[in-house]
Amino acid sequence: MRRIAFISDVHANLEALEAVLRDVDAQHPDLLVALGDTINYGPNPRECLQLVDEAADIVLAGNHEKEAALPEPDEMEGDARELLDWTVGQLDGLHAWERMRDDLKARGEAAAQHRYEKLHFVHASAAKPFAQYVWPGHPQHHLHLNAQLDAYLTEILGGFDATHSFVGHTHTPSVLTSYEHREIFPIEFEWNRRFTFLGPRSLFYVPQGSRVLEGLSGRKLVINPGSVGQPRDGNPDASWALYDGDTIAFRRVPYPHQRTAAKLRELPVSVETRAYFADRLADGS
Repeated sequence: MRRIAFISDVHANLEALEAVLRDVDAQHPDLLVALGDTINYGPNPRECLQLVDEAADIVLAGNHEKEAALPEPDEMEGDARELLDWTVGQLDGLHAWERMRDDLKARGEAAAQHRYEKLHFVHASAAKPFAQYVWPGHPQHHLHLNAQLDAYLTEILGGFDATHSFVGHTHTPSVLTSYEHREIFPIEFEWNRRFTFLGPRSLFYVPQGSRVLEGLSGRKLVINPGSVGQPRDGNPDASWALYDGDTIAFRRVPYPHQRTAAKLRELPVSVETRAYFADRLADGS
């Protein structure tokens, strides 16, 4: 198996993207895959989409690219919509965006997924490539709704036909698998206890910081490399992952998020929108 680097959810954060690509280059992967949502939320959509287009071998569209190309009025909350309207203007005339926009209009959901050898890459989920979150929901529900969430995750896992699939969309590095495969998660390391979910049949594992998991071959897994530009697991460091068929290495990369936040505070959008997207970068929320 070739060594594959996965990035996702850059969200127009150029400082994070540049830091991650330096780390990716140092690992010398054979292939770089971008799982979508390169634009919106951040101050540099044009630069990020151009850089991803140049650096990645496979580039998927995410729900933010879909919404920019094929807008539906009720698909986004007000702050995200306001920033997306500004973002679309920034992309005007960019060849990489024009190609992606045309591809979205021509192929729809197919633009959000790709088959590579026996692997499946998709922005969100197999059932809903743009929309469904592969995660168990808010942690306060994990105990009270354990049976329902376990059934939900088991259904999502069953919807993937590849042994190893890769997704983005949740902004959280994770592995979804069956509970029977729990032994692949190392006992000597802490895991993110807030976001990890254990059910009778399913296991949704969120690593704490940089981690390497081994023994993946032959086990059905859905892997998320986390978000480059807007992590939401309580860690502000940019996230990506390196895979070789039997091992997945989740890597966290610090970057000057204060610089990104300062740019966001200068954008020509409402004060509330600027503050919302700038403030969350510091605490990874």
